Amino acid sequence: MSLEPQAQSYLEKLNNSSQTFVSVLDDFKKYYVFYNKNPEVDEFQQYFENSKSQLQTINKDVLETSKSIEQSIEKLDDELIRLNAQLESEKKLKTELTALTGNLGNTTNGAITMNQDATEEYTALYYKNVEIFMGSIILIGLMATLHKSSK
Repeated sequence: MSLEPQAQSYLEKLNNSSQTFVSVLDDFKKYYVFYNKNPEVDEFQQYFENSKSQLQTINKDVLETSKSIEQSIEKLDDELIRLNAQLESEKKLKTELTALTGNLGNTTNGAITMNQDATEEYTALYYKNVEIFMGSIILIGLMATLHKSSK
């Protein structure tokens, strides 16, 4: 949502109103004096009413611009509140995902450790089986030798 064009538009409206206000106010002051000094002159009354009407129009335009600015500010405030809530939700999600990623890293480390432990256990059982096999062969050989010598 770009605020630059909208802000520029408001600034131009207010600058235009400000510039015309000064000249209309000068006319109003002048014709106010003329009208009050010479109330019977219709031309002064007409100029006075015209400048008064112009001042009221400028005032109305400034009030409408002010209202429009307030409405824009309220819209921006609502948008910021919505974005802030969304940002908080995203922060919570980031925290959860960071923790999950850390746990996945720990799971990987745990899997590597479990694999190393299983390999060590396998190696130990392998050597034990080799020892039992060799011990059995030696026992069979000794028994055969004893059996031959006893005959």
